[in-house]
Amino acid sequence: MDNMVFELDADALQKGWGAEGQYWFSFRSFIVRDITHTADIARPENLSESEFLLSLGYIPYFRVSRIELAKAYIEAVGTKKLKEKLATVPDEDYIETFWKYFNAYKHLSDGFEDFQNHFLLKTAIDWCQENNIPFEVN
Repeated sequence: MDNMVFELDADALQKGWGAEGQYWFSFRSFIVRDITHTADIARPENLSESEFLLSLGYIPYFRVSRIELAKAYIEAVGTKKLKEKLATVPDEDYIETFWKYFNAYKHLSDGFEDFQNHFLLKTAIDWCQENNIPFEVN
């Protein structure tokens, strides 16, 4: 493991959009595995799926939710008035409301894709650093 480096490439970053608990990182192989691909591994009945994966040297992979991204974007580029308006929106309605404003105001769409890519990469880097995983960005 001393020479292993996790590659933060397009595929690894894309998996950061997965469902909660969908992807797990292996400290043994430095790969990210979809939990559905672990169904063939015999698991002791006394362990939950998460406990079992942890016992095998896996940790939950980083995840960025759509609401997390939207809130970060509004915080970064939104006007004071827009931030105040969206601060009152319940989480269950946030994404729909975000897209209404996004589509209504041109300045919100300018640079969104770059922000999204940077946010995802920053979250991945933070996760690697928090878990002491050597990485390189490709």
